Amino acid sequence: MDALLANLPTLLVLARTGSLTAAATELGVPRSTVSRRLARLEQDLDVVLAERNTRTFTLTAAGRRLAAEAGGLLANLRTISDSVRADAGQMRGRLRFAMPAGLGGAFLGHLLGHFQRQYPAVEIEIVVTERRPHLVEERFDAIITTEAPPELPWMRRKVGEARFIAVASPAYLAGRPPLARPQDLAEHVVLSGPRGVEGLMTWPQLRGTSLPVRPWLVTNDLPLLRVTALEGLGVALLPMHLVFEDLAANALVRVLAEDIGASIEIIALFLPERAKSPVLRAFFTDVARYTAERDATRSAAPPPRRGSARRAAP
Repeated sequence: MDALLANLPTLLVLARTGSLTAAATELGVPRSTVSRRLARLEQDLDVVLAERNTRTFTLTAAGRRLAAEAGGLLANLRTISDSVRADAGQMRGRLRFAMPAGLGGAFLGHLLGHFQRQYPAVEIEIVVTERRPHLVEERFDAIITTEAPPELPWMRRKVGEARFIAVASPAYLAGRPPLARPQDLAEHVVLSGPRGVEGLMTWPQLRGTSLPVRPWLVTNDLPLLRVTALEGLGVALLPMHLVFEDLAANALVRVLAEDIGASIEIIALFLPERAKSPVLRAFFTDVARYTAERDATRSAAPPPRRGSARRAAP
């Protein structure tokens, strides 16, 4: 049974990729290892799961059925394990998250500190990747993201917000045309993500429709985008949590503050079978508690004076 459970994730990848070679590439193992795991599954079950030769690979009806039902089974097994430990008074385990580069920043760091003080026996693993991870095969508990394609049959939970603002270095702005209106960006070097925030080659406006821009640099690497802004290469649209220390140090300044910007929800996507996990539920509960405490602190603080250089909170 242990071997069966250990090799089921490989079958799930095979069912999705339809190829021993593609599955080996995704799993990061030799093709022979994938073939050996499949053979071990067939041996344990005494059932042929795939028809393969040197040119073709096709799952049998039994293989397709096993793959279709195994994903939920594995997720349910992890949830049951979490529940058994929680019932015994042991809130421990591991939470494995995937997220794109530059999304977490200070907010996630403070949140993890808050969570660790509540549940020190729960370990956290965060994998930064630009591709869409596979929740079941890679055993992720959740994907932290700002994008949730409606066709994905996953549950979702808000965990925060990312405030995007326009910034530039004082060195870049020195001697450049003034930035008084959004249209003035046409006379400046624009540094942008691949889709801005709201659409292809547009920046969001606080009022009205999004603003078309013509970037000199386009990248999906937000930390790289921050460095290029610090180097004085142009005006960049970046999340506040990534640059708040730069703003406090005057290494970057906010521009077009009353015109350009957006708040984007940060959400967690997870399998329905993991919704009952006490460990994952504890994380989401702590997210809500931390956010409420932070918002209460902010609302109790006096509002900054207009034009002041008060440090922005992450």
